[in-house]
Amino acid sequence: MRPEFKRNQQISATSRRIIQKSIQCAALLVAILCVLACDGGNGATGAVKVRLQLNWVPEPEFGGIYAAQQDGLFKEQGLDVEIIKGAAGTSVSQLIAQGACEAGVVSSDQVLTLREQGGNIVATFSIFEHSPMGFMVHEQSSANSLEQVWKGSGKLAIEPGMPFLKWMEKTYGASSCTQIPHGGSLVVFQSDMAAATQCFVTAEPVEMDEKKIPVKVFDISESGYDPYTAVVCSSQTWLDKNRETATKLSLAMREGWNRYMNDPAKYNPAIAALNPAMTLQAMNIAAQRMRKYVLGSWTQAHGFGSMDPARWTTLMGQMQSMGQLTKSVDPAQVMLNLLPQQ
Repeated sequence: MRPEFKRNQQISATSRRIIQKSIQCAALLVAILCVLACDGGNGATGAVKVRLQLNWVPEPEFGGIYAAQQDGLFKEQGLDVEIIKGAAGTSVSQLIAQGACEAGVVSSDQVLTLREQGGNIVATFSIFEHSPMGFMVHEQSSANSLEQVWKGSGKLAIEPGMPFLKWMEKTYGASSCTQIPHGGSLVVFQSDMAAATQCFVTAEPVEMDEKKIPVKVFDISESGYDPYTAVVCSSQTWLDKNRETATKLSLAMREGWNRYMNDPAKYNPAIAALNPAMTLQAMNIAAQRMRKYVLGSWTQAHGFGSMDPARWTTLMGQMQSMGQLTKSVDPAQVMLNLLPQQ
């Protein structure tokens, strides 16, 4: 065999090996790209990324959401859910409008106000069936009703601009209390046995329990004003394109709330680890306190997260009577029950 011919054969064999390696690498690269395309870059094959923005820090009021995450219920639905904690002043509705999150927790009166202003936010899941807002007084107070607190002569700590204040004035007349700003501190309340304060049933009353200070709480709903205080919302634009994803999110949260309400002590340690400012004992107390606000007759009949359209109609009428809305809308435009009614 001529030397140059033998050398040419060797070169050809080397070339074939290079070509085969190149083909194998290209095939591997294509396979990786396909996986990433299906995964959406989320790190779990097929998982759909959903950012869920809370309007407050991790507490039992979001227990069912954290239970769904802890038990892998979101993953079972093919979702990669990022729960983003909130804080005082977190504008969840604005974050939803900006596309910074796909879903977030907002109050129903906020939803109606935003819709009137041209926003396209829609409620899809209610956490509380009844409002957990109230007035708190010392146990020795002579007040035995919401109206008596409103008509009292002591100090009443109130957050300015709360929608229920106009309703209280409309229902009971002008308050005779000395209203002071509610800044989140209970120093004035603790030092003044005649003082009263607005409260969230899972917060201020629980703090007093831990300090062994006996109190009484009167629900704002006693006045007839009972909005859905915490609803999970999304933009109509996102819902139109991702209804299946929104439904899966609600399915996971429904089962999460079912598990949390059955055994909150199982999930509270993980929530407490995310919020060192609230003790585990306080979280366990809060979970029991909020039970009647989450699990009312409508929820027992229709399932966690379900909303009554008539409640939205009532709220619209109340807000119109207070001058906070100028027109009514079909409840179907502001709320959407994605899940089957049980």
